[in-house]
Amino acid sequence: EGMGEGWSDLFTLVLTAEPGDEGSDSRGMGTFVLQELPTGAGIRSHPYDTNLADNPLTFADIATQSRPHGVGEVWAMTLWELHWLLVGAYGFDPDLISGTGGNNHLLQLVIDALKLQPCEPTFLEGRDAILLADQAAGGGQECFIWTAFAKRGMGAGASDGGVESSLSVTED
Repeated sequence: EGMGEGWSDLFTLVLTAEPGDEGSDSRGMGTFVLQELPTGAGIRSHPYDTNLADNPLTFADIATQSRPHGVGEVWAMTLWELHWLLVGAYGFDPDLISGTGGNNHLLQLVIDALKLQPCEPTFLEGRDAILLADQAAGGGQECFIWTAFAKRGMGAGASDGGVESSLSVTED
């Protein structure tokens, strides 16, 4: 529960990113609703920011975050981490249709993974679908994927009980 909220936030973040942006830039969601600056948290508990001091959310936080919005923040933040790792490796390309930047790689991985994951996936099933999407596309992003997910508590040894509504998770 909440991954849909996460995907909607992620697509908003990626599709509105601009040349010169950095992962450590704080990006709020719906800040205009609360009359905040774009760097505020807006309608989320934290702004999207790859700095753990600014956005400390990890996998274990799904137990205390509101459903579905707060839980989705954790998923979106993890994918935002992956976005910036890929942009660091391949650059940023403002051409969302034919571009070859890391932002384009991220969008393709996520869209392909959506087609590969089971119905009502857990976070870890979503992670595994992203890994599978990378393999199906010829590989090459696996280290970036594991790094992003491990940073947010969803490394190889993480556990979620295999049920998408489980709040009892183990981080790795």
